[in-house]
Amino acid sequence: MLRNASVLLGLAVLLSLLFPLKSLLQAGGVDPLALHLQVVDLASVCALAAVLPALLLFRDAQLAHRIPRWSAWVALLATCSLVFLLLHVSWSLELVTGYAREAAAAADLPRAITPHRIVAGLEFASRLGVLAALVGVLLRLDAAPQDELPAPLPAKRRKP
Repeated sequence: MLRNASVLLGLAVLLSLLFPLKSLLQAGGVDPLALHLQVVDLASVCALAAVLPALLLFRDAQLAHRIPRWSAWVALLATCSLVFLLLHVSWSLELVTGYAREAAAAADLPRAITPHRIVAGLEFASRLGVLAALVGVLLRLDAAPQDELPAPLPAKRRKP
């Protein structure tokens, strides 16, 4: 159940990354930052909207029966998908930004490494992790299950 949910979530995140809604809004003259949503970001809304197509792909490919029982790729996919979604929720983004600010101050990093760049790097790493882990999961799929084996043909009788 958990591996099916993590693959479904990974497919939804990957499908949401395929459609550059932020760039399309900017090209249309709409400021994506002006569409300020209370709790979630535009990327997480796109990921939630991509759950339905991901569910259709999941069913069509019969992934529930084909995902290996245990795989490091499935665990990596679940982790990267959750990190991506949490970075686009306002309260967790504030928490990560505060932690990055404290870590940058404590480590005495150069001025070029700002907390914003640390969070952007973490978000890029989660996007890349979703892509790589989903490819790893899809390459390790088991064979498609056979619905029904064909019935054997009846033996022909010879005429005497």
